[in-house]
Amino acid sequence: MSELDEQITLCRNELQLHPEGHSNRANSLYILARLLCDRFDQRGEITDIDEAIALGYSALELRPQGHPNRASSLNNIAHCLYSRFNQLGRLSDLEEAHILGRIALEFCPQGHPDRAHSLGNLASFLNSRFNQLGRLPDLVEAIFLQRSALELRPQGHPDRAHSLSNLASFLNSRFNQFGRLPDLEDAVFLQRSALELRPQGHPDRAHSLSNLASFLNSRFNQLGRLPDLEDAVFLQRSALELRPQGHPDRAHSLSNLASFLSCRFNQLGRLPDLEDAVSLEHSALELRPQGHPDRAHSLDNLASLLNSRSNQLGRL
Repeated sequence: MSELDEQITLCRNELQLHPEGHSNRANSLYILARLLCDRFDQRGEITDIDEAIALGYSALELRPQGHPNRASSLNNIAHCLYSRFNQLGRLSDLEEAHILGRIALEFCPQGHPDRAHSLGNLASFLNSRFNQLGRLPDLVEAIFLQRSALELRPQGHPDRAHSLSNLASFLNSRFNQFGRLPDLEDAVFLQRSALELRPQGHPDRAHSLSNLASFLNSRFNQLGRLPDLEDAVFLQRSALELRPQGHPDRAHSLSNLASFLSCRFNQLGRLPDLEDAVSLEHSALELRPQGHPDRAHSLDNLASLLNSRSNQLGRL
């Protein structure tokens, strides 16, 4: 039994000691919901997140308007719903998370210790809704809210890297919409700043490495600076090393690295880059079986790479 499993068991036992009407029941419900959500984020068992949401709402009922911890309960349920949305893709979960996140922010005015957390959460929900529905006002508001959260997380704040990284991603999304180079430049700067705060051993280091690699590759495509492409290849290799077999993002790093190496082959004509790209995309495809949303992407990429290799070898 893992430490998290033990915590959940202990919390269940504690909840039994706090029946209806007990002054600590809301807190026990809240903590158990958070632990179950954490376990869902690690293992993806739907029963955990369904129970976490139900418990979260039970805690919220015991924290009415004016309760000092009502915002925490709202944020907790919103986070659980967002996690379930990311797993199952139910837009209704995202919409509900957005509503609860906005209400939570209203309970966190200027000076409230949870304001930055609420700002960041709502920004993430809006960005995800933009990715689903393409409503530009959602992206614009997400950028504004995440900038506001970042201002409340100065140097030394434990969540500063999180805000830097998210804001970088949102700006990159806006760059992809409008092609404004300053947005991409800002995204590169912010993600590099986040990476500096995520040293070896940090759980989010691979995420920043991979994102920064993608932003630099985009800048190479815009400006043609070969050092950007070289850095992108190096950073994505580094991210892949941190995503071993079984890691949920391994296929993403494999496919991206294949694309960057293919791009470098097109620039410099080094056949080993093309061979590596074919091998990496093959590996990505194996991790994207029938029904996977990115399987078609890997199939198309691999077909293009194999065609390039055929044309190249035909000239030799």
